[in-house]
Amino acid sequence: MTVFSQKLYKPASFRFGGALLLLTFFYISGCVRSSLVELSPDVGPPDLEPVVIRTVTGEYEQIWEDLQSALSDRGLVVSSISHIGDMLVRTGQSFEGAKKIFSQARGLVFCSAVLSRTMMETNPHFIAFCPYQITVYSLPGQEGTVYLSYRRLIWNNDNDREPLEKIEQLLDGLVSEVIELQEQYR
Repeated sequence: MTVFSQKLYKPASFRFGGALLLLTFFYISGCVRSSLVELSPDVGPPDLEPVVIRTVTGEYEQIWEDLQSALSDRGLVVSSISHIGDMLVRTGQSFEGAKKIFSQARGLVFCSAVLSRTMMETNPHFIAFCPYQITVYSLPGQEGTVYLSYRRLIWNNDNDREPLEKIEQLLDGLVSEVIELQEQYR
């Protein structure tokens, strides 16, 4: 019986080892948690909007075609087209009283192999920014007004901003070119 009671008895060294194990676990958990915080994108300064939205007066289809041409002229390849407006019309039929959100809405999804590679060599976590997308949409009751928008590439570490800024310049350049073309048409 004495042997049995000794097995249930936990010597001080065991209690110390258990406490050390718990402290090690909490320390490692804290390290993992802090590294996750370092990798999380920040919302940026309060005056920095996460989406750039520009408007232009013109025909939706002409603006869409001009955006595709601007991409092609830069040697960029469209990887897909998101038919956002069509999807919302189709799924809206399942909801009683669903209002029409867009007259037309599509997203042009593309990539730049050179810029994307440079971006991910700088920081492999930037993969979350690929691919890039510019949306083109019009709203009911606003005939002749077309919106072009894209997401900003916001990251909390200024040291890694250079490749992101180049991509934002590309996005801005594409949208600006389309807007300038519409002004020339008038």
